[in-house]
Amino acid sequence: MRRILALALLAAPVIAQTGGFDVVSIKPSDPFSERQRIGISPGGSFEAIGVRLSDLIQQAYNLRPFQLVGASGWMETDRYEIHTKDEKPGPSEADLAKMTAEQQNAFREQFLAKLQALLADRFQLKFHRETKEMPVYILTVAKGGSKLQTLADDGKPGSGLSSRRTDDGKREVIGQKLTAAGLARFLSGQIGRSIIDQSGLTGKYDFKLTWAPEMGDTTGPSLFTALGDQLGLKLDSSKAPVEVVVVDSAQKPSEN
Repeated sequence: MRRILALALLAAPVIAQTGGFDVVSIKPSDPFSERQRIGISPGGSFEAIGVRLSDLIQQAYNLRPFQLVGASGWMETDRYEIHTKDEKPGPSEADLAKMTAEQQNAFREQFLAKLQALLADRFQLKFHRETKEMPVYILTVAKGGSKLQTLADDGKPGSGLSSRRTDDGKREVIGQKLTAAGLARFLSGQIGRSIIDQSGLTGKYDFKLTWAPEMGDTTGPSLFTALGDQLGLKLDSSKAPVEVVVVDSAQKPSEN
C-alpha cells in the first residue's frame, strides 16, 4: 500500500486532543486537488484526504448514502484532510488482512468508536435515528440455483472485495471468503438501496462478478442480469423499514 503524500494546503493544521484518538489534525483539503482517500495509514493511524463531513458520518456509523438525512450545505461541499495519532500505534491495513474475523471485528468496533468521538468533539455532530419505510431489494437464489461454491475452511484469516474497471469499461468485482450478507451490503452500495439477504446461503464464497455500468457506452450485461447469469442470484423489489440517521446540527471544526 502506498504511503500518503503531504498536500500543499491553504491553512495550517488544527491539533487537538479528543476522547477517541489521542491527537487529531484537521485542515481544509487543497481545493485544486481531486484526490480522495479514507482509511488506515501504513503506520496504523487514521487518515482522510478530500473527504466531506457526510463521508465521515457514513464511515463512522456504517451507513449507505440513502441512510443519511439532513447532511446538506457545507457538510456536502467542504472537504477536509484529517490525520490522527495514538500513543500506541494501531495495525496497518496489511496487518488487518492477516487477522481473524473476530480480531478484525474487534478492531473495527474500537476504530468506529474513536471516529464517532472525533465527530462529536471536533464537528459538534448531533443526530437522531429514525426508521422509515423505504424501497428495498430482497436477495434470493435464482430459479436455476446458486452458482456459488462453498469454500472449505482453510483456517486462514482474511476476506474482502476488490473492484476495478476493465479495459473495455466494464466493472469487475472479485470477492474472497465473502458471505451472502457481505455481498448484499456491497450490492446495496452499487444500487443505492437497502438489500435484505434472504438467500439462505450460509457459507463463505470466492466469486467474480462483471457487468456494464448504466452510465457509459460499454456494452454488456446489467448488474441485475450478471448477478443471475454469473452467481445464480436475483434481486426482487419490495418495501421494508430502514434505519436512517438524521443530522440535527453540526459545526465546522474549530481552529483552537
